[in-house]
Amino acid sequence: MIYNDLALFTAVANHLSFSAAAKQLDIPLSRVSRRIAELEDHLGSKLFERTTRHVRLTEEGRRLLDRCQDPIDALQEVAGFADDTRRHKIRITAPPLAARKTIGPRLLDFAQQHPEVEFELTTTNLFLDFFRDNIDLAFRLGPLSDSTLVAKRLWSVHYCFCAGAKFISDRGLRGQLSREEFLNLPALVAGQSWVLETGEVLQPTQISHNFIDLDVIEQAVRRNLGIAMLPRDMVGDGIQPLQVENATPLTRDMFAVYPSRRLLPVRVRKLIDHMASG
Repeated sequence: MIYNDLALFTAVANHLSFSAAAKQLDIPLSRVSRRIAELEDHLGSKLFERTTRHVRLTEEGRRLLDRCQDPIDALQEVAGFADDTRRHKIRITAPPLAARKTIGPRLLDFAQQHPEVEFELTTTNLFLDFFRDNIDLAFRLGPLSDSTLVAKRLWSVHYCFCAGAKFISDRGLRGQLSREEFLNLPALVAGQSWVLETGEVLQPTQISHNFIDLDVIEQAVRRNLGIAMLPRDMVGDGIQPLQVENATPLTRDMFAVYPSRRLLPVRVRKLIDHMASG
């Protein structure tokens, strides 16, 4: 029966484990494997990629899960088969700094309000693939380039140029700096260009260090190792902003990004609304 097979598929997909789904449903592992194979034959698509250690959804599997997860849950609840203790997983990726400063606390607020939801958070500055890496939702700083994805703006992130208080004092940096003076100072960069609100890109001529993690950049600025461009909420307590002639850093927006609005699961939609309202 196709409904039973889809319910079984949903269990395997949520656990990313055939054995865990078999244990939850109290049926033999061999039957789980056979029925999933029969469902794949019926649909004409491979739904899972399996190795000896890992199970992950194919792109077709992700699309099927997005389409049938909520209807299956609703039917099981009506039929009285729903397990009230079952938790629904949301797999998320976010930049490390944002995960610590803004996204993480809001996720925890949501988790307190929705104990049935389980989060799996991967922190990285890389843009993971939704299907290959089994991601439900990504938080990304704009500007965004992939027009095939759906993006909802959440909040703005304001940047400024800055340096340590002793660095500024030792070099007599007072008032507004000329671009030439500023760009000749030792710079701390984080793998991204210094883009201005005009769209122009500033290129430091003396790069002292290149650290991908902004937390490390912040610590380096506090140790007076050079100038940097950091989010404004990281400036203070020994770090001071620098005013540069005709050079205001671009304000970047944080977005919630996902593959399809039409197939977005209810729990993910609720999470996005929660993040946007914060």
